[in-house]
Amino acid sequence: MSAPNLILIPGLGDRKWLYKLVCPVWRARGFRVHVFTFGWEDAASNYHDKQNRLNNYIRDLNGDVYIIGASAGGVAALSALVMIDDGKVKGVTTIATPYVYRQRLKNETLARAIDELSNNLPAMQAKLVRVTSFYGMRDQVVPLIDSQPNDSELADVNCRQLPTFGHGLT
Repeated sequence: MSAPNLILIPGLGDRKWLYKLVCPVWRARGFRVHVFTFGWEDAASNYHDKQNRLNNYIRDLNGDVYIIGASAGGVAALSALVMIDDGKVKGVTTIATPYVYRQRLKNETLARAIDELSNNLPAMQAKLVRVTSFYGMRDQVVPLIDSQPNDSELADVNCRQLPTFGHGLT
């Protein structure tokens, strides 16, 4: 039996080098680790091309797949869970992921990804048990607004607040 795959998806900026720093920790836990850059800032391709590239990457892997998406990467991870329905994706964790688009994020690919995800959420209710969403106490990108659920909380998903301050630290 092969080791399960863990795909780390960075957010806007695609800082692959940063995510490679944590790969040894996950390898020590028995995962085959992959850092997948989505290309959030790449104007050469549209959202669907980028999401299809991720989905095909996942389909080509042998064995079970777990995904951790940080910030915007969480939207791509959830979209992959929606679109790949063969049971290969066993779990998704999102960290400080904005599920509501705010103009200050200034990224049309992310705006499209959030819109597509919100349209597909009703069809993925059964899959949401495989999702955990972490968010910080204070986050300038996905803030808590007037004591209401923040932009990083999704209905029907296991949400956990971390004792962190700042988007990057979370």
